[in-house]
Amino acid sequence: MESQIFELQYALDTFYFLICGALVMWMAAGFTMLEAGLVRSKNTVEILTKNVALFATACTMYMICGYAIMYGGDLFLSGIAGGDTLVEDALAASAENGFSGDSVYSAASDFFFQVVFVATCMSIVSGAVAERMKLWAFLLFAVVMTGVIYPLEGSWTWAATMSLGYLT
Repeated sequence: MESQIFELQYALDTFYFLICGALVMWMAAGFTMLEAGLVRSKNTVEILTKNVALFATACTMYMICGYAIMYGGDLFLSGIAGGDTLVEDALAASAENGFSGDSVYSAASDFFFQVVFVATCMSIVSGAVAERMKLWAFLLFAVVMTGVIYPLEGSWTWAATMSLGYLT
């Protein structure tokens, strides 16, 4: 019975990470529409291009080094590659902690949740500098922001409070 409860907890925590991540992803799309509506019509195409490029840049940089900076580990998401025993390892760590332990969820769902937040954070910056910054300079800042600044701040804030022992 206890094993089934931990499996249900794992499934629900992972499910909520994915649902909330999808909602945040739509929030970034809403920021893009808001930004496109607030700029002059001649700049709308560049704003839309900039937002698609920033989302791609954010996902790529967070995958390459941001996740490793935020949670520790190696580059290119090696911390979430667990093969066939990923779920079993997470459930074993949860059972070891007992009911008073930390939440347990798929590390891949946490990656998705965090990557859409880093992209949304960059969307907010995009709206603040709309029509005030060249595209290449903005994308260069996006690389630094999503690859270093956001993950470093996230590490200070979240990594110390989150127990991700099943990832090591």
